[in-house]
Amino acid sequence: MAMSLKQTPPASEWYREICENREIDREGSCRPPPPRFVSVSTRGCSYPFSLVRSEQHCGNGPPAIGRSDCKIDLYNCSRRLQALYAHWNEYREIFWGCSNVLAIATPPPTYDFRYLKSSAMNIWLFGYEFPQTIMVFGEKQIHFLCSQMKASLLEAVTKTVQDVVGADIVVHVKSKGEDGSTQMDAIFNSIRTQLKSPVVGYIAKEAPEGKLLEMWAHKLKNSGLPRGDITHGISDILALKDRMEIMNVRKAAYLSASTLEYCVVPKLLRIIDEEKRATHSSLSKMTEKAVLEGKGVRFIYLPVCQNGGKKATHSSFSDEREQSLLRLEKIDICYAPIFQSGGKFDLRPGAISNDETLYYDSGSAIVCAVGSQYNSYCSNVARTFLIDPTPT
Repeated sequence: MAMSLKQTPPASEWYREICENREIDREGSCRPPPPRFVSVSTRGCSYPFSLVRSEQHCGNGPPAIGRSDCKIDLYNCSRRLQALYAHWNEYREIFWGCSNVLAIATPPPTYDFRYLKSSAMNIWLFGYEFPQTIMVFGEKQIHFLCSQMKASLLEAVTKTVQDVVGADIVVHVKSKGEDGSTQMDAIFNSIRTQLKSPVVGYIAKEAPEGKLLEMWAHKLKNSGLPRGDITHGISDILALKDRMEIMNVRKAAYLSASTLEYCVVPKLLRIIDEEKRATHSSLSKMTEKAVLEGKGVRFIYLPVCQNGGKKATHSSFSDEREQSLLRLEKIDICYAPIFQSGGKFDLRPGAISNDETLYYDSGSAIVCAVGSQYNSYCSNVARTFLIDPTPT
C-alpha cells in the first residue's frame, strides 16, 4: 500500500534557513554521528557546534542543589536582580499590585510536568530551582527561608546583592524537625519594622503545596497585611530575553524541530509504507527517548556572534564556542510527546497519547506535538499529517 504523507502547515522561513545550513553525516543516517566538532562559519567567526555530555553530570535536567560543582552565576544574578528591582520600582502600581514587599514561595519537587512562576524566578535569578523555599524581597533586606544546603549556596551572592541593590541577605535556616513557624514570624516582624504601610505581593494563582507553603499561606492571610497579586509583574519581566536566554530558546526550538524531522517523520513513513501497527503511546515513548538522547541533532547555523561581522578575538571566540555547544545533560522534555489519530483529537495542552493503534487509512489525519526543553527553556512544535489528501 503506497501512500503519501503530507505535512501541514509548511515549515516557516526560519526553519527553512536552518535546513539549508545543516550538515548531514556521510552515511545519511537519521541518527546523529558520534560527538565531534565541526567548524561552522557564523557572521565572521568560526566555532564548533556539537552535542556533548559533561563528565561531571549524569542524566538529563539541571543538576541538583547540593552538588559540590553547583555555583551561582554572579554576573547573571546581579544583572537580573537589578532588572527586577528597576522594573518593580517603575511599574509598582501597574504590574506589581502596589506591593513594596515581594513574597515568592516555591513548592516541593514533583515528577509531574508543571510550569510555575515561582520556579521560573528561582531559575532566572540563581540558575537553580529552590524547592520548598520562601523568598521575600524588600528594599533593605532579602529574606530566604530554606534548608542549610540552600543557605550554603546563597552565601556566595551576599556581597553581590549588597553592591547591586543595597539589600542585605537574611537567611532563615529550617532544619528537618522544624515546621518553619518561628522563622516565618521573624520575617513578618522584620517587614512590619521596616515599613509603615507594607503591602505584600504574592503569586495569587499558585496554590500552596506542602506543609511549609500551606503554613506560609495561612500566616500571610492572617497577618493583617494588605496583599497584591504580582503575577503580571513576573510575566512582564520574564518576557524580555537576554542573549543567553535567546540562545537557550533557539537550542530548544532546534531540538523539537530536528526530532520531528529526523525521527518522527521517518518513523511514521515506515509504519505507513510497511503497514505496521503502532500505538500512540509507543510512538510517544519513542519520541521522548529521541529528544532526551539527542537523536535528531544535526550541525546547524546558529548566528550568535554579535560583533558586527568582524573577526572574533580569542576571548569572544571562546565564549561563542561554549555557547554554541548542545550539552546532553541540559536537554529535557516539556511534556510527554502527543500522538493522536482516528478522528479522536484533544487539542488541549494537557492531552496525552492513548494506547489505541495509529490510524492511517486514506483521507485520515495524524496530529503530533513535540516539546523540548534546553537549560529550562522550552519550545513546542505541533504538526498535522494528512494521509493521501485530496485537492479539495
